[in-house]
Amino acid sequence: MRNGDLSNELTKRVLVSTDVFISSSVEIKKILGIIPKTEVTYLLDRPVLSRLYLFADRTAYTLELVAFEMSEEDLEKIVEDIDSAGTNPFRYSSAYPSVAHLVADLPYRPEVAGVLDIPTRLLRYGHWGMDQLQL
Repeated sequence: MRNGDLSNELTKRVLVSTDVFISSSVEIKKILGIIPKTEVTYLLDRPVLSRLYLFADRTAYTLELVAFEMSEEDLEKIVEDIDSAGTNPFRYSSAYPSVAHLVADLPYRPEVAGVLDIPTRLLRYGHWGMDQLQL
């Protein structure tokens, strides 16, 4: 809102990778002792989620959850788990097939102010790359 008028200004958005606050473990179980079934369990890092929530509350940024090599259904399950934890700072979520797809998409998204990801992938994002220390 500018001078009492509504503006069409885009709110700045920070994309946050699931790898920043989720650790996953794969467990192979056998049904009836023969048929292998894989189960993936996700563990949330609550202090990092709390820090992201406070960052979104303090600043004018909107946070978007980004996942790589994950289906939309799995991402929705993670969002539901974060909702049930009580500290969900994310308004949007997107699943990308790979990091390269997100990097190719960044120049066409003017609302993106940065991408928060693990340190080994930060250089791929160019000037959009953000570390947890910048929060």
